[in-house]
Amino acid sequence: MGRRTGNGTRALLTLALAAVMTGCTAGQDAAGPADAASRRTHGKGSSGGFVVQYRTGGKAASATAYLRTRRILDKAAERLNDTVKVPHRIPFVVRSCGAAEPAYDSETGTIDFCAEHVDEIRDRFAHVGQGVGQGADRQGDPDAADAHVAAVLEETAYHESAHALIDRLGLRFTGREEDVADQLAAVLLIGQGRAGETKALAAATDYALAAKETPFDPADLLDEHSLDGQRAANYACYVYGVQPARHEDLVGAGGRVTEDRAEGCPDEWEQARSGWQQLLAGHLKRQV
Repeated sequence: MGRRTGNGTRALLTLALAAVMTGCTAGQDAAGPADAASRRTHGKGSSGGFVVQYRTGGKAASATAYLRTRRILDKAAERLNDTVKVPHRIPFVVRSCGAAEPAYDSETGTIDFCAEHVDEIRDRFAHVGQGVGQGADRQGDPDAADAHVAAVLEETAYHESAHALIDRLGLRFTGREEDVADQLAAVLLIGQGRAGETKALAAATDYALAAKETPFDPADLLDEHSLDGQRAANYACYVYGVQPARHEDLVGAGGRVTEDRAEGCPDEWEQARSGWQQLLAGHLKRQV
């Protein structure tokens, strides 16, 4: 997950657009009335803001139905539009991406929200329903698992929207862009209160599971992303930092954060929140 640039992306995009157009002429990927309604809702009569576009045919059908029924991206777009003034239209395009991960494409100004990613997260949590941040074990609880999936996909939406905002608003930052994008996702989730803290911990659980599923490769150290285990710890640290008394179970043996790091988590959280507050100065409709 991240930002796509370069000639290789252009070539892949050309093939993808050709496939989409072919599907549209066959009546498989054409946007229906619900898609038009979604675009009107999020566009709110202006040319700017985040919108959601669904490609309904082929391999994307199941993921599209899942996202649309739960309005995961629609709600994320609404929250973004209520928070940030964006002069450009930035579509979340739900489609089959093949082997690609969800990513913001700086050449087209769109966020590809890949059906394969939705299916991967759903599969990962199919048998995982433990309570998040509360120490409860609810293995196999379908409602808990579904809440986890929705939270992780919402986190993905905010992460990719951060890349879009950095590009379209010309934001200047320090550090690695992928880490900065994670910070915005954490801020937008945790800013929703206790429910948002639970969502952020679901994202931490997903990264922790991904770290366990994938054997460590030294080449991972060269990647633009932090390691999955590090990202899991970062999200847990932000949650602990905003409400230490409520999340004592995250610290120490059996927790997500070491006691030494926990001392600095309130500062880490405040740096993430105030950093994005400053980055978006002049573009905010309300504080993040």
